Amino acid sequence: MWLFWGGFVFLCVFNFLPAAIAYVNHHPDKHLLAMLNVVSLFSFALWIALMAWATAGRSDHPMIQRFIGTPQKRTRLALSVTALVIASFAGTVWSVARA
Repeated sequence: MWLFWGGFVFLCVFNFLPAAIAYVNHHPDKHLLAMLNVVSLFSFALWIALMAWATAGRSDHPMIQRFIGTPQKRTRLALSVTALVIASFAGTVWSVARA
């Protein structure tokens, strides 16, 4: 039983590593990273992207600014990523249930 709980704690700490790195490094988008990090429980690809963004330590790249330039765009980005991850997770569950 302790192995189960130890594994669970390890996975939780590992999953929220991008948010922790962003907060420690005072990343300008640390709140957005933390919000999206919750959704990354369902997508390892999103976790990798968040880890790269958190360790980069900057948000002035033109491609990033295109999506998060204003607070309205930040909310839209978080909602869009959440919807895409939920839709892909639901599609996976549906296809497994049919098999």
